[in-house]
Amino acid sequence: MADENYMRTAGETYQKMVAEVKDYAILMLDTDGNVQNWNLGAEHIKGYSASEAIGLNFRVFYRESDRLQLLPEQLIEEARQNGRATHEGWRVRKDGSMFWGAVVITALHGNNGQVIGFSKVTRDLTERKIAEDRINNYLRDIELRNRQLEEFAYIASHDLQEPLRKIRIFSEMLENSLDDPQAALKYSHKINDSATRMATLIQGILKYSQLSSAEQIKETVDLNHILQDIKEDYEIQMCEKQVKLQADTLPVVNAIRTQMTQLFANLISNAIKFSSKDPLITISVSEAQPEELTNHQRSDAQAVYAKITVTDNGEGFEQQYADQIFKIFKRLTSTPGTGIGLALCKKIVENHNGTIAVQSTPGAGTIFTITLPVMR
Repeated sequence: MADENYMRTAGETYQKMVAEVKDYAILMLDTDGNVQNWNLGAEHIKGYSASEAIGLNFRVFYRESDRLQLLPEQLIEEARQNGRATHEGWRVRKDGSMFWGAVVITALHGNNGQVIGFSKVTRDLTERKIAEDRINNYLRDIELRNRQLEEFAYIASHDLQEPLRKIRIFSEMLENSLDDPQAALKYSHKINDSATRMATLIQGILKYSQLSSAEQIKETVDLNHILQDIKEDYEIQMCEKQVKLQADTLPVVNAIRTQMTQLFANLISNAIKFSSKDPLITISVSEAQPEELTNHQRSDAQAVYAKITVTDNGEGFEQQYADQIFKIFKRLTSTPGTGIGLALCKKIVENHNGTIAVQSTPGAGTIFTITLPVMR
């Protein structure tokens, strides 16, 4: 009798201990994943009271994208087969806000060895996740700046050296042609052209390096207004080449206005420059799907991303050169330009936690695909 009392008292004490733990959400699920009990930790972390939570299926704690991919069912099945399942990811509170949860689901077995339910323990690790993301962002920033240093070293050793070499050569030729005014004037013009080219390259470097600073203030930017301004700026060129531009309704973003103008102006300017017969530029918009986002973007559960494609039917290029066109001062043709426009585009979308990619076929045009976080 004493043993039975002791066991009953111990059981009640254990249940009270579990019920009053606040740092962990500890709950029981039946074999279908329906909540059977609810402790203070679960109420604190997930925002539901016990009366609201008991009877709910634990799928409600997962994001819609996770539910569509059947993540809750997969975890239950893994625990059923292996005895235990663990997972870390964004979870949904009652008010719709997100937290980063570390989950352990353990299968519970009856006397006959059959699974009779599951225990589920969740810990809120949002602060740790934010700290890790901050460190990862810092490491990415260091990696980016190291790449920039390599690019600048290449520029200093190659692109800036070329106009300087021409200036030296033409200066010597000018000195040897002082008694021939026509030749002297010719070499003077070539020196001036090389100096202008060098100044343009230096200005390009300054523009590119300035984009590394995120100190400019972001604001609410309607990309439709940006596009309208760009169409007015390029009205003459578009009329001369009879370019048609068709665009969906663009999203509203939290961005640096001048950089958004640069981004779309460079893409549209390129499409005009490399246009062919009956030129058409099409801008379409859709919501970016999870598989179209980077791991870093997917980890931001609060953000919604738009996929914006800028398509033209111009000259195009071989797809094997797709990575090169985003490198500073890289040009695939002899068409006039500095080779900085698309490098600026890449830097701008990265400044806004976005991505840019390109697909192209010679003679069939080019498609630039951008993902950007948009305002809800």
